[in-house]
Formats: sequence, C-alpha cells, structure tokens
Amino acid sequence: MQSLEMIRPAAARSRLITGFYVLPASRLQGGCTAVSDGMPAIAFLPHPEDSITFTTGNRAVALTGAWISSQYLEKTTLQLQQPAGELLIVRLNPVLFYQRWPLLPARLQQRVAWGLPELLGPDGATLLQQVAAATATTAKIHAIEAWMATQLQEQPGHNGLLESVFSYICQRKGLTTVKELTAILGVNYKWLERNFRYYTGLPPKLFLRQYRFLQASLALMYSHPVDFMAVALEHGYYDQNHLIKEFRQFTGLAPGCFRERLREQGDCLL
Repeated sequence: MQSLEMIRPAAARSRLITGFYVLPASRLQGGCTAVSDGMPAIAFLPHPEDSITFTTGNRAVALTGAWISSQYLEKTTLQLQQPAGELLIVRLNPVLFYQRWPLLPARLQQRVAWGLPELLGPDGATLLQQVAAATATTAKIHAIEAWMATQLQEQPGHNGLLESVFSYICQRKGLTTVKELTAILGVNYKWLERNFRYYTGLPPKLFLRQYRFLQASLALMYSHPVDFMAVALEHGYYDQNHLIKEFRQFTGLAPGCFRERLREQGDCLL
C-alpha cells in the first residue's frame, strides 16, 4: 500500500488549506473503512455525477459529486459507486473555515458527511461547479484556491491562539495531553473545552484520542513489516492490548484484521 502524498497549497492559501491529497478511486472499490481525525475536509469525486455512500451500522448517507465532513468516524465504511479516476481531498484549517460559516461545527456533528450545496448553500454549489469544470488536478486545485480566496477572508477577532493549538497537536502527532495544552497556552480547561467544542464539536480529550488513533492507523497501514507493540508504544498507548481496544472501538476490527482487510480492498480512505 502506498501512502498519500500531500500537495502543498499556494503560499497565500497555506493557512486556510493544510493540504491537498489525491486518492485513486480504485482504493474505494468494494467498500473501505473510513478513518478521520475530526479536522474539516472537502472531498471531490472524480466526476460531478459520481456518488458515494457512507455506512455506519444500519445508517447510510449517499452523496453526489463531493462531500464535506469533520466528524470523527467509528465503524464507518465508504462505497464508491463508480470506482474510476481520482478523488481530490482538501484538508482545512478549522479556525479559519468555521470563522466564515459559524454554524457549521454543530451541524457537521449531526451527520457523518454532507453535500456541498446542502451545507454551504449557493457558495457550495458554485465551488462544485467550478471544480467540475476543471479537468486536470492542478486546474481543480487552482479553482479551489481561487474560491477560497473569495470566501475565507480572515476577520477581526480571529482565534490565533487556538490555531496554534491545532498546529502543535499536528506537530506532536497527537502525543500530548489536555494539561500540557493548557499550560503551553496559559489558559484554563474551560476555555480550551469551549473552543474545541465550537471548532470541532468534540471535547479536547476525545479530539486528541482520535487524532492519535489516526496516526497509529497510518503507521499500521504503511509499515512493512509491522511491529504491533512498537506501533502501540510509539503512539502513546500503554501496550498492544490498549491499541487493540482502540481499533475495535473505531473500526470494529482488531489491528491485524484491519491490516488484512486493507490488503483485500487495496487501501483505506483517511
């Protein structure tokens, strides 16, 4: 399995967009386990008429053309109906993104994923049309960056302090604690929890837990050979049993079964 390479955005958009990722649609053939760290992301399907289905338990959400999500995922699978071409995934800075659409965090947590027009209204429909009109990946990226430039202007009162928190968590790959974050920022827990819930829909402890799990799952996917105990310890778990418990919680599978399923399916969307 080959890891996804990040395409860096233009310098002028680098605070709004944390990275672009190109995912072969064939990796979603036959259904795959979906893992998310809770950061907002927009994913564009290869063609505007393509559709994808998110399934969690007995709940299914079908979307066409593109979707937006920031919800952490447990035991969720994706099924792309037309597994040809490439998906373009855009990861976003939650502080700046939610500054433009302040009602999004709470609404995003109500469902695993949303279509762009139903969540962003005419703005989302315009973005979908502009990306669909482009053919090459570079042209799609340019269209997205141009749209972002008109939509996501930084406003007075920007929460730069919380933005630094997300940056620190990414640098540490989730290997930090709520106590450490409050000490570094010089804020109390109530401030941290209030802002985390607003921008991610989650308390900080749960956000760190899922972010750490995502990093562990990436290590498991792309390590050859894999040492389960080493992966557990390197990502802040007490032991291998702790890692197994987290995998069952988020994916419904033990780490070994998760890895074997990836071999059968080709890969997993993260």
